[in-house]
Amino acid sequence: MPAAIRPARASDIDALVRIENAVFPTDRISRRSFRQLIERETAETLVAEVEGQIAGYCMVLFRRGSGVARLYSIAVAAEQGGSGVGRLLLDAAEKIAFDHDRLVLRLEVRDDNARAIRIYEKAGYRRIGMEPDYYEDHAPALRYEKVLRGDASFVTTVPFYEQTADFTCGPSCLMMAMAHFLPGFTPSPVMEVRLWREATTVFMMSGPGGCEPFGLAVAAHENGLSAEIIVSFYGALFLQSVRSDEKKRVMELAQVDFRNRAEDYGIPVATRSFTLDDIREAIAQGKLAVVLISGFVMFGKKVPHWVLAIGDDGEHIVIHDPWIEGAHAETTADAANIPIPYDVFMRMAQFGKRLRAAVILGKR
Repeated sequence: MPAAIRPARASDIDALVRIENAVFPTDRISRRSFRQLIERETAETLVAEVEGQIAGYCMVLFRRGSGVARLYSIAVAAEQGGSGVGRLLLDAAEKIAFDHDRLVLRLEVRDDNARAIRIYEKAGYRRIGMEPDYYEDHAPALRYEKVLRGDASFVTTVPFYEQTADFTCGPSCLMMAMAHFLPGFTPSPVMEVRLWREATTVFMMSGPGGCEPFGLAVAAHENGLSAEIIVSFYGALFLQSVRSDEKKRVMELAQVDFRNRAEDYGIPVATRSFTLDDIREAIAQGKLAVVLISGFVMFGKKVPHWVLAIGDDGEHIVIHDPWIEGAHAETTADAANIPIPYDVFMRMAQFGKRLRAAVILGKR
């Protein structure tokens, strides 16, 4: 008979402890911990039931204010090995995490557990790191994660383009919008670098610079799109971590030039933090939005990053993220058409303590 998945109850604890002790030689969850975790608001424990017997369980933890959930533990009774119960529980863990408005599910697995690693990788998890001396017997753990998408797939006519340089997320978003709105336009690495040169804030000193909203809007206008800017404050951006006075001066001058050109072109500017309704309204009007986010949730680095908001399904903003983490074996499937719950999107869509920025793009 197929397994039925349901929330764990206190009456299941004896069966859960038996499975735990049979499956794991170390790092076992105690009876007391099972009871606490079943009752905890920031945890979900699910069991698989076959013919009235507990065949396995999974436990997912939720950190408040985060877009990430953690698969804390998953185990299947020995007599159910190879029956598909483990995969059903993994699917259930992903669903419960998605239903709790989490974007990513992460987990740890022993580096010598080849069978579990194969299951996770086949299910679309990608390795993101290693934790040495993680388990009680000092074995290391491999860290994996998966971007969650729920049951529905979002269909879009906006083409996806992968950025080919670390610093060209903004121009790559522009090209995706141009390919959508401008007949005959085809994105290319040459155009990617050209747009970066047209929109970047600094051209010298310690390496390539990034793009700010005015530069992106000016480049969009000069390449045939309509553009509107919503930015939380007016003035030079991204200077907090710049130590060189000369580099600050060059960046400030570049940004003054972009602001002046935006004014000359008549590009509308709203000096305020954008709201979720701003993004939803733009999408409802057939427009797209290049949105500044913190890269922490997407790839664990607190860096400014531009993504393209392409859709709205009533619960999620759908984005194309031009960055594909090749070192973690990501593909286009990991970065295109990502549905992000509204509240997670708004938490992501801020860099530092107060900078929100979006460039709304459409047909001219």
